[in-house]
Amino acid sequence: MERGRVPTRSDRVAAVGLISWDRFLVLDRSPQPGSYAIVTHREEKPGGTTSNLCVALQRLGVAVTLAAVVGDDAEGRTLIEGLATEGCDVRHVRVKADVPTDACFILVAPGEHGPDRTILWEQGARLQLGDPLPIDELFSFELLVVDVDDPQLRQFLVDLPAHVSPRTQLIGPLVYLLELEPEHGLRLALQHDVIVGNDDELCYLAGTADLDAAIERLQALMPLHVTRLAAISRGRHGCVVVTRRDVVAVPAFSVEVVDTTGAGDAFAAGVVYGLLRRWDPERLGRFANAMGALAVRALGAQASLPTLDEVEALMAGAQERGSA
Repeated sequence: MERGRVPTRSDRVAAVGLISWDRFLVLDRSPQPGSYAIVTHREEKPGGTTSNLCVALQRLGVAVTLAAVVGDDAEGRTLIEGLATEGCDVRHVRVKADVPTDACFILVAPGEHGPDRTILWEQGARLQLGDPLPIDELFSFELLVVDVDDPQLRQFLVDLPAHVSPRTQLIGPLVYLLELEPEHGLRLALQHDVIVGNDDELCYLAGTADLDAAIERLQALMPLHVTRLAAISRGRHGCVVVTRRDVVAVPAFSVEVVDTTGAGDAFAAGVVYGLLRRWDPERLGRFANAMGALAVRALGAQASLPTLDEVEALMAGAQERGSA
């Protein structure tokens, strides 16, 4: 987005969800039951699935309005200040009194295919049904990312568009739906216009260990629901973009992995960007893959979220080499 330009409706995205504080412990090995590992490095950084996505979009030049809560502590204040510095509209990020900021302890250790992560979630301030939200403003956007972990609040939000703003498209990350029984989670997922997740998440919701079977079930259900597109990351194997008729497989980009924290959020931001540009599934998937690839270059969910120039450079370089 050009500096000083007033965003149009299609230049802007709203998101409602989670902000967290990440505490990293880098280990010299993956600890086995009954053994130990040595901490070689520790660091604290901003995180949270929704705020990661918002920062990623801001770095691409998309204006983002975020509705969320933080705790009444130093971490919460730092998170709000950081989001504002990135350019996010934080008018609707509230401080919950007497509640700590949501936090994650993230263990990063060497794995067979690169660094592995283990996330220990210390749940803190999070949006719940009944918390004040600027409903009319959120549904004035063309795209609204619904990423709350409270299933009752999520159900409330996805039930609203037909009454509040039929033109608003809901983008639904799958990660927090895994807290539900598969059938319940799948029904809730299919109330979003677009769903974004990874292969394990889709397989869980579809009740199968096989991705092809999960996609087949998803496509059978899509015509009966509002969902028109699903972007499913397969990590180092790329992604698949699923519509009601087609399944488009898109290869991954080869990068050196430091930390995969936030890669899925960056992938989701790439999907949102492609939706804003009304790209075809292959181009959307390729851009989303590039976003996810560049997000793994440094420790921390937001540390290496790319600019638009960086994404375009990666895609152009891969094209020249004929690798993606």
